[in-house]
Amino acid sequence: MDKELELVEHKASILIDALPYIRDFNQKTVVIEYGCAEWLSGVEEQRLMQDIVLLKSVGMRPIVVHATRMGLDKFRENKRIAKLLELCGVKAIGICGVDTETIGLMLDNDYIPVIVPNDIDNESEYIDPRETALEIAEKMQADKLVYLSKYPGIYKDEERKDIYYKITVPEVEKLRKERNFPKEFDEIIGYGLQASKNGVNRVHILDGRIRHVLPVSYTHLRAHETRHDIVCRLLLEKKKKKKKKTKNVEKLRKRETD
Repeated sequence: MDKELELVEHKASILIDALPYIRDFNQKTVVIEYGCAEWLSGVEEQRLMQDIVLLKSVGMRPIVVHATRMGLDKFRENKRIAKLLELCGVKAIGICGVDTETIGLMLDNDYIPVIVPNDIDNESEYIDPRETALEIAEKMQADKLVYLSKYPGIYKDEERKDIYYKITVPEVEKLRKERNFPKEFDEIIGYGLQASKNGVNRVHILDGRIRHVLPVSYTHLRAHETRHDIVCRLLLEKKKKKKKKTKNVEKLRKRETD
């Protein structure tokens, strides 16, 4: 029972921390490329679906684009993921291919669109879901594009002890020239750069194996700021207020002496 209470408290603390930041993204579209399925157990996958539903429950408009593991039927997998989301208490619908009109209609009717890149005409072809997620994010003018993979982000050094929580496009381009990133990860970075240059406000590369990584990612930013920026901004505001207060005191003192 104690362990259950600890788990509930842990979930509650994550939600409490995230809510002030999540509110800034109300009615914003977020495209989630679900590319980490092969590293998740059934329980972990359902937990991730619950986190996607949590984003929707606080006002966001999630769109899920998924890869299909080798040997599985693409369209059945699409229905399966939609069903997993529905088990969390929302409406979800599988969509084949990039049909922005249908995607928009489903969002407006309170569904979570679940998209497999292929349709019936190109079922046997390999279409990269990461590229499909990029295309949808651009066409739907998404506020955020998320890549859920086995990669936690861009490490600050070769020792891989810490990652960048916020990094600019020029900084990423510089690192790509200086470092030899794994091919798969470098491709994700490339898609992220393209999204940033084509109107998507922010791109997150997250390790989908980390518990509650989606809601936790929102605790690091508010609007266009990271948590670090918020702290800096508040300190600056305090300094301004202090200066203003000092000036007011000086004015009062001057009046008293006059």
